[in-house]
Amino acid sequence: MAVFVLLTLLLMQAVSRAERDASDAEPFSVPIPTNITIQSYNMNPILYWEYQTMPQTPVFTIQVKNYRHAKWIDTCVNISHHYCNIFNHIDDPSSSVWARVKARVGQKESAYACSKEFILCQHGKVGPPKLAIRKKENQIIIDIFHPLIIVNGEEQGVMYDDENTCYTFMYKAIVTVNGSEILDRIHLQTEDDCNETQCTLSIPATSVNSQYCVSAEGISDTWGVTTERSKEVCITVFSNSITGNFLPFFLLKIKGYN
Repeated sequence: MAVFVLLTLLLMQAVSRAERDASDAEPFSVPIPTNITIQSYNMNPILYWEYQTMPQTPVFTIQVKNYRHAKWIDTCVNISHHYCNIFNHIDDPSSSVWARVKARVGQKESAYACSKEFILCQHGKVGPPKLAIRKKENQIIIDIFHPLIIVNGEEQGVMYDDENTCYTFMYKAIVTVNGSEILDRIHLQTEDDCNETQCTLSIPATSVNSQYCVSAEGISDTWGVTTERSKEVCITVFSNSITGNFLPFFLLKIKGYN
């Protein structure tokens, strides 16, 4: 009889242990998110992921860890869309950051899925500079405006500071006259050429009754980043008059990266 009771107790303990193990495993039975990537355009870093179709709408929680602090911090909690802006959780754009995301379906949660290391200054993409063109005496003046920092559709400043905004760009300008390229690889990176909002280039207007067109791209040697190439802007030089096509531009007071 005693043996029977002992066997019964052992069996009950085994069943209880199995139930606990199954209960512990339940939060990880939900599929984990896939294709975890951090992408940035004009210093606006966003975490993206994919998730399979579920009978019940999943929600996601995202955490970010910076190299400096090495601590996971909640960034987006219980959101239903498949992206999360992490701009406010990057302390230093030149340092490494990681992000991770988990799914919750009903009361069950998945394990976290982690992104690769991301360095905003190195891995981010930068849009084109804005250009304006005009004639002054016998010179054509080209103003190249530094790319803007745009976060969630709002302008935060300009990219003109290696320490706070990653980049001090030098620019390659391509100038054509009547469709034929005459000047290339004009690099500007001196205090005489540039300030916190723009760089200025002048070329001689030697061909009258001609159309001058200019496009430009910025280059950061520090991070090996090249901006997208700008749209071409043109001006026509006549013997006694001048007409031009101008792209709109913005002049901004520079702000540090927060």
